[in-house]
Amino acid sequence: MISLVHHNDLAISQPYEGLSIIDAIYKCALKNPDEYLIIHKQDVDVKAFKEMLPELSHKAYFFSNYNHTNEDLGYVEDSPFINVNKKVKYPTWMKGTSIVCIHSKLVNSTVNSHSSFKNYLYWLNSIGKMSQTLGVLNYQIPTVLQNQHLNTAQLYKFVKQHYKTRWVFILLFCHLWYEKRFPFLAFIKSFYHSANYLKLDVDSLQKPNTKKVNGSLSYDVVIPTMGRTNYLKDVLLDLNNQNILPESVIIIEQNAGIEATSDLYFIREKHWDFKIIHEFTLITGACRARNRALALSTAEWVLLFDDDVRVEKKFSSQVSDFLNKRHVASVSFSCLQEGETEKSHNFLQWPAFGSGCSIVHQNVIKKCQFDMALEHGYGEDVDYGMQIRNAGYDVIYAPEIQLLHLKAPVGGFRKPHIFPWQDDDIQPKPSPQIMYHRRKNYTQKQLLGYKLTLFIKFYKDYSIKNPISYYNYFKKAWSNSLYWSQKFEEDAKV
Repeated sequence: MISLVHHNDLAISQPYEGLSIIDAIYKCALKNPDEYLIIHKQDVDVKAFKEMLPELSHKAYFFSNYNHTNEDLGYVEDSPFINVNKKVKYPTWMKGTSIVCIHSKLVNSTVNSHSSFKNYLYWLNSIGKMSQTLGVLNYQIPTVLQNQHLNTAQLYKFVKQHYKTRWVFILLFCHLWYEKRFPFLAFIKSFYHSANYLKLDVDSLQKPNTKKVNGSLSYDVVIPTMGRTNYLKDVLLDLNNQNILPESVIIIEQNAGIEATSDLYFIREKHWDFKIIHEFTLITGACRARNRALALSTAEWVLLFDDDVRVEKKFSSQVSDFLNKRHVASVSFSCLQEGETEKSHNFLQWPAFGSGCSIVHQNVIKKCQFDMALEHGYGEDVDYGMQIRNAGYDVIYAPEIQLLHLKAPVGGFRKPHIFPWQDDDIQPKPSPQIMYHRRKNYTQKQLLGYKLTLFIKFYKDYSIKNPISYYNYFKKAWSNSLYWSQKFEEDAKV
């Protein structure tokens, strides 16, 4: 690991003294192509930063200190990477300039696309934004808290170069509507800049530094089920056929019938090569079922499954191999329906979480649980992913590990549920569960940006075509959603 020190964006380390820090980084990376670089200001605590770095098991990492870059990015980016928890190592592409860790190979890959950049903050954030979607794991480490922002002109330029063009207009509308300001010059100048592109040899960056294997996988499986006896039986048969068997399969069976009893007769009729923990309850709900199952798990890893998935025999050995090589605490797998094709080829930081196709470490389980305020609705899996990130972990998507999702036409937890707003004259928009999730996990400017895009998106779907009437209706629908989401929040505290 090689150190580069800078002051006022000029290198002060020999032999690069006097060069702009960007030029110094490129020269140093070219000279040391197999090294990680630590680039920092002369007065920062490098030791504390290094202590928070994970094991650098491959070259596809990019770290910086905490810095928000520009809060207005929330108007245009609808992702979990904007509302950064500055108390933990947090997955985000946003970067600060006080201290950075990046591999020379990644730096050298940006020569054609970024070597002409002059602004160090812009350069770092551009590489972070573009590399994350390709498979580079980006994080902020909160040993140094910084408040260095892209100015308004740089912000519009950044949005134009890194997002679809329509988001420049959305940003302008948000500034006009919510902040009563009109950065016309920055808006116009942004169109002098074309979109930027980054080409990476991601396979080479993600290649493990060592072939060390840490041993076999110790895992439990948790499965909530309702009304899918035959599908569940196939899942258990698949698990019984794995190269690496689970220690326990924890099944929470639900049936709302007053005199209902278990339908899982086959559990006792067949010998299984793992322990089955089976609980039957008349109380329905996927959140409650998963939380109960997770509380019963004891293995080092917990595999969260649906009751209508199928996996091949090699599935568990693929998972074990991935975990041994990648040193991560939460992984979601490709869960496709028949005929669908996986488009990704490399692992990457995922903005979502799959509650029926993921494996998580017990350290995560101890800090997170499915939010009961989202029971019988949607969004509990995405919320769980946010809890994982706020606990200091990450959600990695592994497209090479695949499950088949049958989407069973019977049973399951998505049957119609009567919500208290069902008879309201003006139905809430968005759904109160979505509003609750966004209020809980996103920034205020992300919420306002979402409000504007939702207003535009659903105009064509409403029968009200008079813009003023539609605006007044939408305000009431939004307020109703806000009311019920706040009610969720209050009830969750009881």
